[in-house]
Amino acid sequence: MSLFRDCESYDCIVVGSGTAGAVIARELSGRGQRVLILERGQYLPLKETVWTLGSMFNEVPVADQLKDARVYAAGGSSAMFMAVMDEPPIDAYRALGIDLQPAYDAIRLQVPLAEMPDALMSPQAHRVREAAIALGYDWKKKLMLIDQSKCNGVYSYDAKWKALAFVDEAVRQGAVLKCGALAERVLIESGRAVGVECRIREGAFRSRTVQFRAERVVVCAGSLASPLLLRGSGLQHVAAGGYYIDPSFTLFGRVPGLRGIDSFCGTMEATLEKGIVLKDANVHKLPFRMFMLQYMQVTRMFAYSESIGVTVMAHDEVGGGLSADGRYHKTLDAAVFDKLARGEQAARAILERAGAVDVFKAPMFSGGALGTLRIGSDVDANLETSVRDLYVCDGSLIPENGRVAPTLTLLCLAKYLANILTQSRNAHAEAEIVAA
Repeated sequence: MSLFRDCESYDCIVVGSGTAGAVIARELSGRGQRVLILERGQYLPLKETVWTLGSMFNEVPVADQLKDARVYAAGGSSAMFMAVMDEPPIDAYRALGIDLQPAYDAIRLQVPLAEMPDALMSPQAHRVREAAIALGYDWKKKLMLIDQSKCNGVYSYDAKWKALAFVDEAVRQGAVLKCGALAERVLIESGRAVGVECRIREGAFRSRTVQFRAERVVVCAGSLASPLLLRGSGLQHVAAGGYYIDPSFTLFGRVPGLRGIDSFCGTMEATLEKGIVLKDANVHKLPFRMFMLQYMQVTRMFAYSESIGVTVMAHDEVGGGLSADGRYHKTLDAAVFDKLARGEQAARAILERAGAVDVFKAPMFSGGALGTLRIGSDVDANLETSVRDLYVCDGSLIPENGRVAPTLTLLCLAKYLANILTQSRNAHAEAEIVAA
């Protein structure tokens, strides 16, 4: 495998084109900076088909028998997310020296963020809400990242915000997007990041190693991939504090006579007690049928209109780690399973109150492996590592005391970092002018 060096030099290399990477590339390119985006996956026109979703789907073991899902494609996981949002944990970040409020105020004006009106909620969601409220649960609506003007009836895949739109805008503004580019290490000289070495696929059986140079590097590869890239670049001290995964499972039941329709999932939820959350799990027809086939529940595949669901999520303790061979490992303790059991009892009561019969408990899954890096030790309040001009911005930096659906927080973190990078670059340019 030959080594090539790209002849161009960039102001910034962004590793990863998911939510955070897309925002940073869009912001910096829009301010006239030369930006290179390195994306491991391919550029795929986003369509909600089995082939499209299956071709970008990937899983990584994170605890016992649990795996965390991720997406290899331009735009990252927003191609497959539920579009459910939580407000960013402003106070948690403020305690770490980061003020996300200005970024949040700005982002709210740039994306379609709102609760779903009753008129756009499905009969399944209404049925679950009525049952939960009747049992005394504070079943609240969630923020959704959905352009409601694009909704046809209830559900529309095209209505969901996707990071790919920001990637496309960055490219229109002059950013360079290289897909099929697996970043293998950050180039570091005299304690400063100066570029990235990556392997670029050329056909099914060929690849070449290429080095790209830049004044700054921002790693947005995801909460599991970013620590690996940093360690592979010589930062062996990172990712020593463990992580959390919020183990979850879903209960599905059938309500005879219910006339359900395609539904946005996760529109409402309730906190049962500290560390236990119950969520609306009325997914639309395609993933429902894929899940039922995966779970060997073939007869349920054709009972979508009568099916309702509730997901149980439990907060686990931060723990586990990243081994020397690049594998994540974690063992869940008994307290987590106690939480899940209490959540299951409540979820079954909701389904029963809603008139559901033939309840099926799906296998447990990871609610998302996050918090693999620490603000204050792995990065500072500017999201810069111990290596100058090397930054991180992704779900690895969502702290334990700020557990949220990550997308909106990542939008804000990326906006925050883009402002820092712009200010530092302008300050550097002014210093050079004065020196001259």
